[in-house]
Amino acid sequence: MKHAIAAAALAVSVFAAPAARADGMTGNTQFHLGQRWMDNDLWQPLDEPMSFGMASDFAPASSPVRAALGFQIAFDKADVTAPFFDDTGDVGVVFAEFSVGFLCDPVKKGVVRPYIGAGVLQMYGATGSDWNFSDGDHTFGFYGTLGMYFKVGEHFNVGFDGRIVRGTDLTIVGRDVDGDYEQASMLIGFSWGGGSSEPASVPETPPEPDNH
Repeated sequence: MKHAIAAAALAVSVFAAPAARADGMTGNTQFHLGQRWMDNDLWQPLDEPMSFGMASDFAPASSPVRAALGFQIAFDKADVTAPFFDDTGDVGVVFAEFSVGFLCDPVKKGVVRPYIGAGVLQMYGATGSDWNFSDGDHTFGFYGTLGMYFKVGEHFNVGFDGRIVRGTDLTIVGRDVDGDYEQASMLIGFSWGGGSSEPASVPETPPEPDNH
């Protein structure tokens, strides 16, 4: 499954750029800043890491469903006396993930643009001390996203994004723990493309002068 996700991500990445330049293609690129809440108690006290991410979606202008690519990174650190995955002192945790899926945004005109999406992801999670993340693991999982953004002018977007991840399974320092979480983010980004999605207008031919 991991190899399938990697292959799908590579294929989409290779074809996304030329497709996005094709006539009638539109898309969004959004940057996320958020708060994550890990489901498993084993992550305490580092179970509420800050998250940063970037997402891009694209499709023909008339399509309500878009291909979606995303990257997320989250981290947290604390000074602990009780062992955290066998480490004490200045300990930290980091998560990185790449996702491939779809996004549906049915509203094509208007200031408010709601959306919903889902897909698969590859996650890496690691723990360590003094920013030396010596033990980590990879897993796949599934995500769902729900949010809305507001158009600021023709191209800029601001809004909110909710994300949920399930189905992950990590082994950290010999312990089985999932990386499932809920996340809330603010987003800012921009829309692009679509310049040729409408048929070009044909100039009207002026009537010929009547010489009679």
